[in-house]
Amino acid sequence: MSAPIQQPFERKEYDVTNTLANTIAAMCGWPCALMNKQQLILEPEEAVLITSTMCDTNTQRRPYGELGSVDKSSTCGCCVGVSSGLGAMQPGCNCEEELVAEIVEELKKRMKTRGDTGQIQRAEQQLTEIMKVQSDMAALNSKVDAILAHLEISAPVPQAMAVPY
Repeated sequence: MSAPIQQPFERKEYDVTNTLANTIAAMCGWPCALMNKQQLILEPEEAVLITSTMCDTNTQRRPYGELGSVDKSSTCGCCVGVSSGLGAMQPGCNCEEELVAEIVEELKKRMKTRGDTGQIQRAEQQLTEIMKVQSDMAALNSKVDAILAHLEISAPVPQAMAVPY
């Protein structure tokens, strides 16, 4: 019995803009930090972090297997964020506990399924299926041999398969 095939993940989007940093930057008069926006997009096979400011837009794409460690980070005992191979994300006023927990959980789930661990599990499932097919084929061959022997028919000569190039 084989394991169920993993359904593709749905696309999810999160606004991970650090509004506290934006407010501080505005108070300090840093023009390129104004209108700073960060968006995390979780696609079926990779995570995308888009950081936009008044001056530029930076897009990072990483397959889930390349995110490294994904953890909840905290500073000053009350500020929370997400740390990963995409960089640090501290949504809202840095106290969005539930949002950070949801993002960390979702990233870890996708990493486990689509990252290195998921690839190893799929390879193991394929190996199990191949071994079952080989066993079934051996049983079938022995049955065909028994039928041919019972009917006193000689086995046909196997022909080589042509390999297309």
